[in-house]
Amino acid sequence: MSPLFLLLSLLLYLGLLFLVALLGEGRARALAQSPWAYALSLAVYATAWTFFGSVGRAATEGATFLPIYLGPTLVLLLWPFLHGRLLQLARAHRLTSWADYLYLRYGHPLLGPLAAAFLVVGLLPYLALQLKAIAQGFLFLSGEEGPLADVALLTALLLALFTVLFGTRRLDPSERHQGLVLAVAFESLVKLLALLLVGGLVLLHLGNPFPQAQGKLNPLLLPPPGLAGHLAWGSLVVLSGLAFLFLPRQFHVAVVENVDPGHLRLAAWAFPLYLLLINLPILPLALWGRLLLPGENPDLYVLALALEGGGPLLAALALLGGVSAATAMVVVEGLALSILISNHLLSPLLLRFRALGSLLLWRRLSILGVLLLAYLYFRLAGEAYALVGMGLISFVAVAQLAPPALLGLFWPGATRQGALAGLLGGMAVWAYTLFLPALARSGWLPLGFLQGPHPLLRPEGLLGVEGLDPVTHGFLASLGLNLALAVGVSLFTRKEALPGERTGEVAELSALLRRVLGPEAEEAFRKEASSLRGPQAAALAEAWLSGALGPATARLLLLSATREVPPEELVEEAARESKEVRAYARALEAARKELSEAYERLKALDQAKDELLAAVSHELKTPLTSVRALAEILEAHPDLPEGERRRFTALLAKEAARLSRLVEEVLAYTRLQAGLPLRRTPTDLRALAQEALALAAPLARERGVGMEAHLEGVEAPTDPDRVLQVLLNLLHNALRHARNRVRLELSRRGREAFFRVQDDGPGVAEGVRARVFEPFQSFSGGTGLGLFLARRLVEGLGGRIWLEEGQGGASFAFTLPLEVNHEDPGGGR
Repeated sequence: MSPLFLLLSLLLYLGLLFLVALLGEGRARALAQSPWAYALSLAVYATAWTFFGSVGRAATEGATFLPIYLGPTLVLLLWPFLHGRLLQLARAHRLTSWADYLYLRYGHPLLGPLAAAFLVVGLLPYLALQLKAIAQGFLFLSGEEGPLADVALLTALLLALFTVLFGTRRLDPSERHQGLVLAVAFESLVKLLALLLVGGLVLLHLGNPFPQAQGKLNPLLLPPPGLAGHLAWGSLVVLSGLAFLFLPRQFHVAVVENVDPGHLRLAAWAFPLYLLLINLPILPLALWGRLLLPGENPDLYVLALALEGGGPLLAALALLGGVSAATAMVVVEGLALSILISNHLLSPLLLRFRALGSLLLWRRLSILGVLLLAYLYFRLAGEAYALVGMGLISFVAVAQLAPPALLGLFWPGATRQGALAGLLGGMAVWAYTLFLPALARSGWLPLGFLQGPHPLLRPEGLLGVEGLDPVTHGFLASLGLNLALAVGVSLFTRKEALPGERTGEVAELSALLRRVLGPEAEEAFRKEASSLRGPQAAALAEAWLSGALGPATARLLLLSATREVPPEELVEEAARESKEVRAYARALEAARKELSEAYERLKALDQAKDELLAAVSHELKTPLTSVRALAEILEAHPDLPEGERRRFTALLAKEAARLSRLVEEVLAYTRLQAGLPLRRTPTDLRALAQEALALAAPLARERGVGMEAHLEGVEAPTDPDRVLQVLLNLLHNALRHARNRVRLELSRRGREAFFRVQDDGPGVAEGVRARVFEPFQSFSGGTGLGLFLARRLVEGLGGRIWLEEGQGGASFAFTLPLEVNHEDPGGGR
């Protein structure tokens, strides 16, 4: 077949791929975001390894190609649980890879760069496999024997250009690559249809191979025998399942490019169906290859049988199917690895040298660098392994992420030390048992390396293990040590606290995003963060930066625009202190109010004292004036008639008594103010009441008022002098206002002694009833201290006094306690 025709076909196909990607970015955007495009994009898992290599492996090792597809199918049983949780984490923190997750989960600064660098190295054989498949198929059909590198290099450069154009337009972490997704989905359809068409036409042209293979090729139709065969079969199932979970390109299409978590439901059954369909022609093609082409390279059976069964056009279609499978993988894997490199390796360096603005350029260069490294690996070691063998080496490398990632998801006790130790141990064993032996078989290392420094340290037979194929041996040894170290070290190390939460103003965070990601990202962030609090806005900004620059660089950048959120205990302490301060403030306010009230009372007392002095002076002046005038009359008129002299003498005695009573009330008032202690003694209250009636009797006779009494026998522990004073005050007050009679009552009421003094006078006017007990409130002459003193004395003795609603007169009542448990030394208020 003409090399020019094949080259033109290859270029035309890549041109068609560019056109599909452009449609995905424009008119076919809705189709690119559909669940079918998402499910078909997951089929990037089926690469040139599947298209060419599975037929080659089936032709040499029989049904052992099946575990590569059984593993993902079994993993899909966990799809809703595992990927649903992963999607939530990815959306919340803008995760772009498992390396981002490891840094987020453990916070160790080495985990992200280590995982990124290891994946780049570990996936080089896988990428080289794709270049080898394209170059190998091109030269086979063209009949050329020129160096494979020519076509492989051209393909690598063209695919690098495609990836740069449709995968690295800007750093916006919210960007989805619809064109890229649609192109990958389109390629999935092309490789499926091409392989089914080749298989169908070969079967139609050559017939059913199974009857002819019976007896000759029976071992190819059966699982590998013996313990080693079963162990290899089971290991491949587990290995392919882990690879499906942890391959960077699978994470990219399944998580980063997912626009709707609901698409998982369709993908959960559509993707296994796709794997079933694409594997249907594998075994028939392998059997026909073994029967008809015993000397041919098994990896080329698809092309050779297509040429045999359908002619050059079918062979060209088969080549395009293989190219389609290879290019989809190279493009997505190259993009995913470039993001890993820029986020975990380049961003910290560019930030240190203040050249972060050139990150997009470096990401594009990293795509070119990765594909050139893959081409270099193909030149160095590509000839030593079949396609499947090269892919399995990468699968084992990717599987090293499984212990720290899965333990981090489901075991809270996993520590950063355990994750780092496990990853380092697994990487070292992978390099020693798989990667370096590949270089040794390629002639870049001495073949003696395969014997190891000691029989127990032979790279493909550690600890003397024999009988396992190199991939199964390397996988079990590296993953076993990885898991053992991750669990063991975690059990003996303490889990360290992750970096504290940060907070910041939306304006400062927006300015930071504008400087790093551009004005579009700033505007989108402002809209999303407008209703968020400080820590939530800082977390959102960190997620945006992390998606574009990687988590480590994002955290470093965020330090300049945020501050640490106080630890919870400090917040609680501040809240407690604030509460105490508020309580102290309330106490101060209460004390201030109390002092203010005390000051007002002191002012009132001072004013009352002034008023008392004025009132006392006024009250003393009247009787003193009368006494002086009467004394002067008696002195100036010694010859007054005897009757007149006795009248003046009686008036003089009356004014002197009034003067004496006034002095007694003032003295009683001053004793109350001084707070002199009470003198309680068991007292016969009825005898005390009778004494009061006897003392008031002269005044009653003078005024012609009758005295009535109803006294029960009651005793109480009280101060008899003060009780007597109260009774006299009330009786004298009643006698001054009574018309005909005054009545005194004493009775027992519950645990109190009850006194009532009632007269038949005019009573107390309604408007002054509330003030009758206030000092110096005289409504009928006198000092205005009588009722005030009575109230203070009764309350000082533990009783109550009040003005009753009388009928035709005034009625004052008071009580005294019959038992005293607490004494008020102050004598009342």
